[in-house]
Amino acid sequence: MTEKPGTAQFSMAYWCPPEHEAEGDRFFANHAEWMRRTHPTEGDEALLHYTVSKQREDGGVRFLLCETYATMAGAENHSRLAVLDQEQGGSQLADFHAFVAKCDTIGGRSEMLHTLW
Repeated sequence: MTEKPGTAQFSMAYWCPPEHEAEGDRFFANHAEWMRRTHPTEGDEALLHYTVSKQREDGGVRFLLCETYATMAGAENHSRLAVLDQEQGGSQLADFHAFVAKCDTIGGRSEMLHTLW
């Protein structure tokens, strides 16, 4: 793994009712493709690791998103890229807001303190 203490991590959990599961599946499939297409993989803004997982629990569905960047500059660049996408007519940011409005959400940006291997 390339993650190490000092890298930046964006981790979010989105819990939604089961009727929004398919929308979440579509959103995260599109999001992964957008991330692959737009985010650098080298330098201070590099996206080092990206995962989305899903679990059914408590009568709903929880999507877990984790993005790890070389530095906090990468997490900041992610926000710039989302706004740029919107300015250029893309729907990534609007789709995100539409989906998460239907979810209970927890998480955010943080600095990684510990990692193994």
